[in-house]
Amino acid sequence: MNHNFFLTYFSAIIRLFVVSLFLLEKKASCTDPQFLACNPESCGDGQNINFPFYIQNKQEPSCGYPGFSLSCNNKGKPVLKLSNNEYIIHEIYYQNHSLRVSNAAVFGKSTPCIPQIQNMSLADDRFRLPSNRASLFLLYNCNSTLLANDSELLNYKVDCLGENGTVSTLAMLDDDPLLGPASDKCETGAVAPVDVYRGENVGSERMLLLERGFVLNWIASNCSICEGSGGKCGFDNATYHFKCFCPDRPHSRSCTSGESF
Repeated sequence: MNHNFFLTYFSAIIRLFVVSLFLLEKKASCTDPQFLACNPESCGDGQNINFPFYIQNKQEPSCGYPGFSLSCNNKGKPVLKLSNNEYIIHEIYYQNHSLRVSNAAVFGKSTPCIPQIQNMSLADDRFRLPSNRASLFLLYNCNSTLLANDSELLNYKVDCLGENGTVSTLAMLDDDPLLGPASDKCETGAVAPVDVYRGENVGSERMLLLERGFVLNWIASNCSICEGSGGKCGFDNATYHFKCFCPDRPHSRSCTSGESF
């Protein structure tokens, strides 16, 4: 009798286990695929990329916000393309909707020579520069003969081994009183945002300013309500509306709102 009792007991346990496994598999198979797809990804530098950003070819566009697509460079860094310039993302601050970036043309350079870069062009409905940020003016093809007659301007000269003796490159902050006279001696120029206090003496650290980068603020749908409800933020490009992807289905704002498509 004891033998039959134990057989019956263990048979019941096995049946319960099989039923539980079946229910778990059924639940997993019923989970909304968009919810499963929108997991954080990385380019390899340890940064988790999620809404409003998404990595091309690693995350679905619906997991991000329009205009926030990223790529990965060969050094495992996320790259944001704005107009014709590419910017390395050093850190994303999801809580206050900002990120620190630097121009990819100067990233990882071991030379003090500043390459010719283009002015930044921003779409106001996506990214904005903080109002209190400073700018570094990069003046190219400056007449070396005219600079030789102005000892003060020589302090702003950037040493570039590839330049010939007739032209030079200057780098100076936007509030420098010598910016006007310097511009008259140069053919072209570009403006690069930098994080520096007004009036700060940057000396010969101008290249480091560019490498350190600057902060950009972004404008996109707030994700906190959706995430707080256990959802994953995304976007429906067909209806052009924010969506909260939940285990059961997409909702409009949160997984507890009771609303869906």
